[in-house]
Formats: sequence, C-alpha cells, structure tokens
Amino acid sequence: MSDHSLVEIAEMPDKKSTASEYRVLYDGQCEICQACVSWLRTLDRENKTICLPISTEVLAAADLRLRMDECLRQLHVVTPEGEIHVGWDAVTCLARLFPSTWLIGVPGQWFAFRQFGRSLYRFVAANRYSLSKCRGGACRVAKPETVRRQAGFGAFWSCYTLGFFIRLPLILWAGARAAVQRISIFARTYHHGLDLLNGKLTILFLNGAMPNAVPLLFGELFTAVLYDGIAVDPGSPKMRSSLARHLRRGHPKITKVVATHAHEEHIGNLNWLAESSGSPLYVSQMTARFLTPFKKLPWVRAAIIGQPQNLEQPFRLLGETVDTESGRLQVIATPGHSDDHIVLYDPKEKVLLAGDAFMGSYFATPNPDVDSLKWLVESRTSDATRY
Repeated sequence: MSDHSLVEIAEMPDKKSTASEYRVLYDGQCEICQACVSWLRTLDRENKTICLPISTEVLAAADLRLRMDECLRQLHVVTPEGEIHVGWDAVTCLARLFPSTWLIGVPGQWFAFRQFGRSLYRFVAANRYSLSKCRGGACRVAKPETVRRQAGFGAFWSCYTLGFFIRLPLILWAGARAAVQRISIFARTYHHGLDLLNGKLTILFLNGAMPNAVPLLFGELFTAVLYDGIAVDPGSPKMRSSLARHLRRGHPKITKVVATHAHEEHIGNLNWLAESSGSPLYVSQMTARFLTPFKKLPWVRAAIIGQPQNLEQPFRLLGETVDTESGRLQVIATPGHSDDHIVLYDPKEKVLLAGDAFMGSYFATPNPDVDSLKWLVESRTSDATRY
C-alpha cells in the first residue's frame, strides 16, 4: 500500500457483513498497539468494537480481503457494513464512535487535519514495523530474519517505554479507582455485621489496628461466620477485641466453634472463643496436627495478622457431619487452598460455608501450601455436590 493512500475503502462485497461490531485488527506483539487497544477498550463501554490480534486465522475469519503484510504495516478496521478503513482513517473511524474522542474523529477527516494526520501516521507506521517485533519475533505473524536485523535493544525499550506511558493514565486511574472502592467497602463494613436467612446466618466483619492494612491495601476483608449456632473461623488474635465487641453487642447463641483450615486469620481465637462461650471446639484431624504446635509465621504476617498460640485441649475432631441448632452440616474435604481445608454444607438450605475455598477471577496467594490443581478440581466437585 502506497504512502499517499494510507486509507482505502474497499469495494463492498455482494453480501453485507453480519458482524455488528467494528473489527479492529492490531499487532498483538506491539507494546504501542497493546497500549492503544487498552484505551479503546476503556472507552468502548457499549461494546461497539472487537479487538483482534493479527494472525492468519483471524484475518481469514474477519474479512477475506485483508492481507497480512498490509495489516502489519497499518491499523485496519472493518466496519459492520463491510468497509475497510486503514491507517489514519481507521483512527478517525474509531474516534468518531465515542463522545470523548469525537473532536479527533470528525476534524481528522477535514482536508488540512487529514493531511497532517496522515503525515503523523506515516511517520509512526514507518518506524512501528521494527518496534512492533521488539519482543523477539517468536510470534506467528513476525518475520524472524527481519526482526533480528531491525529490532535491537533500543527498539525494544523505545517501544516498551512508549507503550508504558500511553497506558500510564489508565494505570493511575485504575489504581485510584480501586483504592477508593477498597476504602469505601472497608468503611461500610467497619464494626458491622450482616444478617441473612432470617438471622440463621450472620457474617461479622473483623478488624484490628494492624489487620486493617490488608483490606485497605489489598481489599481482602476479615470475617467470622455464625451459622445456626456454630461459630466458624473466629479470626486472629489481633482481631479478638473486634470479635468480642460483636459478641457483646449481639449476644449470639454459640453451641460449637469450628475451623475450616489452619491459617492464622481463621484460627487465632479458637480456644479463646470456645472457653468464653462454653462451647466445644471442632477441627479436622489434619488441622489439629498443623496447630499442635502452630508453625512460626514470617515476621510480616505475625506483625500484621498476629501469631496464634498452639491449639490446646479440649478439642474434638470433625466427622462427616456436625450438628447445628436445627439440623446438620456436611463436612467436605476441599484441599487446594491448604491441605487441611474443609467446607461445611447445609443440604436443606443449600448453603455452602466455603472458608477460603472460593477462587475468584484470578489465582493468587502468598501461601506455600497451595495446590492450584487440587483447588480447581475440588471446587468443581463441591459445586456438583452443592447443586
């Protein structure tokens, strides 16, 4: 494609495209392209576009008129009507879709601005080819010999650095937004409890001077659960005053104390709560082994969460079920988060007290005893049991 024709509107096919989105073809190996796609996805709240990293398969599925070499040189956008916009006109086509970039999209099509935009895009396109392969040329769409010739160390860092600075406002905004959300959730739950199932289930939000750093910095909330007379995972020693405050205020009836696993934020108050409530303490056989004696924590975790004392007699070992005030809970082994992890399931209410067995949108944990494969397998098994 010649420099004086950075935009082409291809001949319309006999049959209009059935796609409802604007298909954006970009180089998935290019830091700059990735950064711009990040902005596009942020702006596109109505899902008007779909971003597709270039490959032979993707181009064939998107539009048979697309050519690999041309797409590598310039941005290509296929509209829902089947038009192909290239280069600067692809940029203005996308810019016109969103109110915040409208002033780029509309004037960008006017003669003077269009010529300036084409010149600017021509400069970027002329240099991007080497920059876009800065990750080493191992991808399916790169030309390895060209990469080795053109993409040196300087090309890598220039591409990487520019991509970082394009993303930087998004990174800062996402960080600030997440921080505000964490603080808001912490403020709404501070010293509070949540009653569900007509009071059968109560979630007590725990806090402490040092433990509060965790929800504020990382968003993880500490809780103790009361379910039909059973207190589950009553927190760490540094959350004891918070737990005591909840118990003085609500005066719940506690008939048993149970731990789901032997992590410090769950078991630090087991003996204390059993003794203060006059209730028997139940743990699994493996949890009892882990808690007698309890391992010495890394100093950071001990300082923030608190070092629990060893499990003390009297305590009882969990069987296959544990009785509640009005029924019983099934005790189900769910290793993965830790080897000794169990969950408690009420088949009558179809309620699962999951401890830390729930896995969110991504897998991350600082604990060395995690087995992610077991976690995933057991999670699927638990889901099948629950339903």
